[in-house]
Amino acid sequence: MRSSLKWAAGWAAAAGLIAACGGGGGGGGSGPSVTIAKAGAANGDAQTAVVASVLPVLLRVIVLEDGAPKAGATVTWSTAALAGSVAPTSAVTDAAGEATTQWTLGQGAGAQIARAALASASGSPVTFNATGTPGPASAFTKSAGDGQTTVVSTAFTDPLSAKVADQFGNGIAGVTVTWAVQSGTVTLNGGTTSITNSQGIATKTVTAGATPGDAVVRATTTAVAGNLDFALTATLAPVGVSVGNFFFHSVKNATEDPAIDTAKVGQPVVWTVSSGTHTVRSLGSFPFTFTSSGNLTATSYQVIFSATGTYQYDCAIHTAIEMSGRVEVIP
Repeated sequence: MRSSLKWAAGWAAAAGLIAACGGGGGGGGSGPSVTIAKAGAANGDAQTAVVASVLPVLLRVIVLEDGAPKAGATVTWSTAALAGSVAPTSAVTDAAGEATTQWTLGQGAGAQIARAALASASGSPVTFNATGTPGPASAFTKSAGDGQTTVVSTAFTDPLSAKVADQFGNGIAGVTVTWAVQSGTVTLNGGTTSITNSQGIATKTVTAGATPGDAVVRATTTAVAGNLDFALTATLAPVGVSVGNFFFHSVKNATEDPAIDTAKVGQPVVWTVSSGTHTVRSLGSFPFTFTSSGNLTATSYQVIFSATGTYQYDCAIHTAIEMSGRVEVIP
């Protein structure tokens, strides 16, 4: 019994000694503390440069081990998607614990990101930010508004839009675009110039004149050679005819069976069905004939008259006995 007590006491003392020495087997502790961070003020973070160019200041990190510079640590460099490239992509820290790389920005304007990583190091990865700015203006293109049609004396729905961009498509802000009417009776609203916004787009609203027809508005800029011609068309407001059980009814003058309307050459006449099933068919052959395809139910049918004359029509289902109308087309 006495010998057993002596053995237990001895083992407890030995265990205490091992614990005080940091464990057995030569190292069960946490080991050295390794950190990675941006190196000083001139570390290459937050630079601004033209897209696809090399940043003037190298990206620089420092690696410390227990607070002292660590040489020989391998730092891996990378960039986020569309953020260009770095060279080298792997660098070993020098005697000062520092590693560097050079960053070439991507082609897209705006924020870009690069990173430095060190396995098992606190602070990894280290993120570097940069801003790419557009290059010189090299492209001038239509953005929106071409080929529109509106009723006379009303504004076209979409503003005319032209974009000024660099070779990679990045819009350039602050560029003056000049607008001019080349043909037709349209009016430019708010003057003859506009300035490109942050996306490189300049806009101009246009109002159709009182005369129907085609018009062309041209955009130019001194930043890029060439012209942009926007085609526009002004039409007369349509003449409306309401169709129901059992009538053709002039929206303009309330005549009914016959509905009697006057339209100009090039002016559309629109029959809109409000109830029942009907057709619209012309009677006679002068100057030309027209017939709606199929039966019309809760829908519309349009004819644009290209020649003067008197056009009689009825409903093929209900005939002229119940439903009829007439359009006088004048120059």
